[in-house]
Amino acid sequence: MHCLFFHKNKQTGTRRPYPEVNVTLFKTSAEKAIALMKDANLVMAKITSSSSFSSDLMSAAQQSNTKEVERMIKATGIKKFPKITYNPDGITMNFVDYAGEKECCHIITQLRWE
Repeated sequence: MHCLFFHKNKQTGTRRPYPEVNVTLFKTSAEKAIALMKDANLVMAKITSSSSFSSDLMSAAQQSNTKEVERMIKATGIKKFPKITYNPDGITMNFVDYAGEKECCHIITQLRWE
């Protein structure tokens, strides 16, 4: 069941099916997403620029050496640590940030090696 609420615009008297526009959280989410993209970019740059890093990261993940995978990702200089999962096909990093108590943005990278 879906309910549709109409909000009356105080200035024009018109009714619209959405609350008034407030860009505060939207802008905050975008700002935080930019920072997450910078973190994701640091990791991607390290992977693309260093064959030894790439090989060691892939090896650690394939051996389920979570501590080593986390250590290597942290060593790239990121500020927000992602949730990392991996399987035989590749690695996923989910970078998340919050605005107060609300999750406001996610940057998810999924890289395949098989």
